[in-house]
Amino acid sequence: MKRVLIETICSVIFYVLLAVTIGSTVHTMQDLTEGFEARQLDDVLGKTVSWSNEITVDLNGITIQDVREVTDNETGQTETDVINETINSLPWLLLFIFTILWMVYSIITRDRSKTFNIFATKMTEFQETDEREIQITRDATKAAYKSLGILVPTLLVFVMVYPLVYKFLPEYPVYLLACTIIIPTLVYGIVWIKEYRK
Repeated sequence: MKRVLIETICSVIFYVLLAVTIGSTVHTMQDLTEGFEARQLDDVLGKTVSWSNEITVDLNGITIQDVREVTDNETGQTETDVINETINSLPWLLLFIFTILWMVYSIITRDRSKTFNIFATKMTEFQETDEREIQITRDATKAAYKSLGILVPTLLVFVMVYPLVYKFLPEYPVYLLACTIIIPTLVYGIVWIKEYRK
């Protein structure tokens, strides 16, 4: 039971970290796209347009800087437009560290009677050492499947809200998609533990 509980909690943490990581990246990319769309197309006749891009990786994250200079050939005046966005590295770092720790834990606590290939491809939440645990796993899997039957239509209704929140929450679909795996995983873990304690 302890292994199923730990693996279920680790799965949920992993899915949440993954959703936050991808969501923050999507949000930054949306800001970058809006910056490009906000630039008006200048009449380039009689003007020289130069572009420069710079991508910097540091402790703050990945910084994307796009500079556009428009020079009027007659007057020599130059207009500079800069778009500067940073993808936060903290969620990526947390996801990487957590994944490594979870892999090390899983390898250390794995069943040594099984080959590594079977361990690497089998979901670790399915702990079945006897007939009772096989039945518990069936019940928990059935409950998780039933939760999907309720969850997916509910989330599809929430998708209708997306046009209203698109401007300030572009990563909204990522979080909805993450819910489709997080909630059934929680249901599986809760039912498994409840059935095991009977």
